[in-house]
Amino acid sequence: MENTVSQIMVTKSDGRIVSFDPNKIIRVLRKVGAEEQNISLILQQTYKILYEGIPTKKIYKSVFDNLKRMDKSMAGRYNLKNAIFALGPSGFPFEKYVGSLFIAEGYSVKTGVSVSGKCVEHEVDVIAENISELNMMECKFHSTNRIYCSIQHSLYVRARFWDIENIWKEESFDSSKMFFGWLVTNTRFSTDAITYGNCSNLKMMSWDFPLNNGLRDRIDKLGLHPITAIVSLLKKEKQKLLDMGVVLCRSLNADILKSLGIDESRIPDIMKESTNLCRKNKYNTD
Repeated sequence: MENTVSQIMVTKSDGRIVSFDPNKIIRVLRKVGAEEQNISLILQQTYKILYEGIPTKKIYKSVFDNLKRMDKSMAGRYNLKNAIFALGPSGFPFEKYVGSLFIAEGYSVKTGVSVSGKCVEHEVDVIAENISELNMMECKFHSTNRIYCSIQHSLYVRARFWDIENIWKEESFDSSKMFFGWLVTNTRFSTDAITYGNCSNLKMMSWDFPLNNGLRDRIDKLGLHPITAIVSLLKKEKQKLLDMGVVLCRSLNADILKSLGIDESRIPDIMKESTNLCRKNKYNTD
């Protein structure tokens, strides 16, 4: 069967035509912790819907729907990228979410802070500080995977943080700490953006950069999934939670759910799914 389906061509979101590769599905399902038996069942269902030129979006949805019927928390992990996109349309929930990742790593964090540079005033999205580092971050949230951060973003952000760093060094706020400027996005960077960032000592984090320590990896390792990953919640309920400032699954509790008017019969299942999502993913080791 695999030899047959591997000859089927599929259409990616950017319009490219490529061969269907079942191993990509297997790798992702193993990464989210799916059992081998369930992986086999999902593949069997996937093979049934294949046709020449099928959009990869349809394949993704089929896998997600089948996984959702088996284990909602794993479906939430599988759908993590879309859950991050759902933190929009404004960038504020994403800034708060990025800050939460650094809080979990022991940093003291502030968001939306006005900071004086040598030349002008700057609005800094996230400031993460510990005993040895001062990190200032520009967060670029995009609502679609088709938008990425180009070299213009790297140039702009690097210039802003040089302006802040110059005055910070002159006034010697804390000479024992190292200063780092960051560019963080939920999508990806162009090759030139990464090259310039590395050359100019600009720290960068995207969905899958740096390798094994990008946004996706940090979320899984820390167990910090957003509430938008909870399959049992309706879209309007997720938006209400974001409006309340509730961004993380681990921040959710039954009282908050009751305050939204959610039927009490649904709350145990929602909390169970949320708790499972909060667990650090032991399978995410590659």
